[in-house]
Amino acid sequence: MGVKQKSTQSTQSNGLNQPSEKDREREKRRRAAESNVGKEFQTLDFNSMDISVLRKYARVHKIKTKTKGNKEELAASVSRHFANQTVKELDTITCFLYTAHYKDSVLRLPLHI
Repeated sequence: MGVKQKSTQSTQSNGLNQPSEKDREREKRRRAAESNVGKEFQTLDFNSMDISVLRKYARVHKIKTKTKGNKEELAASVSRHFANQTVKELDTITCFLYTAHYKDSVLRLPLHI
């Protein structure tokens, strides 16, 4: 009986102190999934874009910037604006489906986006 108790105690202590290989893999996958939360999309590098593109974005979206500002300042303000935009998922999907369905015809409904 003494032998059984020893093996049971060592098994219990190993089970509590050291997780099994399966548990370690599960924990590794869980941590990887947590680190990817909020990273479903690619980010844009606005610093690599041409300054004319940045100026047009700022003009179209009415971003107030210095007229003679350098490219880094313009890229930073455009990047902030882009990151703060909210997407109305239902409107986006509806617009996409409408466009896909009527791609060859004239736009019939006004899009209020």
